[in-house]
Amino acid sequence: MEMLNRNRRDVLKGAAAAAAASLAPTVWTSVSAAAVHRKAGAIAIDKVLSDAVQEKQVPGIVGISANGSGVIYEGAFGKRNVETGPTMALDTVFLVASMTKAVTGVAAMQLVEHGKLTLDDPIEKVLPALASPQVLEGFDEQGNPKLRPAKGKITLRQLLTHTSGFTYDFLNANTGRYVKFKNLPDVITGKNLALTTPLAFDPGTDWEYGISSDLAGKAVEAASGENLDVYFRKHIFEPLGMKVPASSSVIKRTDSRPFTAARKTAPFLRSMCVFHRSQNFLAGVSMARIRIISFSCRC
Repeated sequence: MEMLNRNRRDVLKGAAAAAAASLAPTVWTSVSAAAVHRKAGAIAIDKVLSDAVQEKQVPGIVGISANGSGVIYEGAFGKRNVETGPTMALDTVFLVASMTKAVTGVAAMQLVEHGKLTLDDPIEKVLPALASPQVLEGFDEQGNPKLRPAKGKITLRQLLTHTSGFTYDFLNANTGRYVKFKNLPDVITGKNLALTTPLAFDPGTDWEYGISSDLAGKAVEAASGENLDVYFRKHIFEPLGMKVPASSSVIKRTDSRPFTAARKTAPFLRSMCVFHRSQNFLAGVSMARIRIISFSCRC
């Protein structure tokens, strides 16, 4: 039998294609005909997702499709925990990880609109620690880091677009080596010291994914005078009617219990939950106490 070498993105593409083909708006002559079409569409999506589980491309998966009128498809397949075996449910909590960067971006742009932050002024005005960034050019023969002053200032625009020069230690070899050399904590620990790595390039000259959003979150805190979880709740979640648990809520990564508070009021926020800063889950703005519950699948 030929093995299908599909990854998670392939699975999502297949589900999206099935949704587009089967649930696309169509002019019907009767309500019953539309219902039959929609049911057939759900079956098609079910097959894509269930096949992915059966072929062991993913241990478990939850799919959802919605339009302006509400949710038009939901399906859950596989397991929430590959060791203990609870089945995936529609309200299983998933890791949204770096998707919280978008929420941080909304917060930052709100403050730009209010005149409390600017996109192109040096961010050192609100984050003095970034006044004199250093660029890591490599290491000498003795293994010591080779640093030089950055040519230019870091701006909020660069933090939001990942052109600041900051990287992740687990994605950039030099940054990872520097972290080990300085015995810095891993960024996933949520410690401020993890944000003291040098730049990989001069600000605004290149692009690389990294801790820029964490620092943008710190800028939001500095400019607003509020912790990021408080700012999110007051200025984003509550105005939109999103009921997100308080930051004191802690659910372990291995916990397979369903979590329903968020999904009842905001389908597109079903997997979001705010964590206490001591919880070791990276969520894009980890230095500012935002944590997201993780799903237990191995991926």
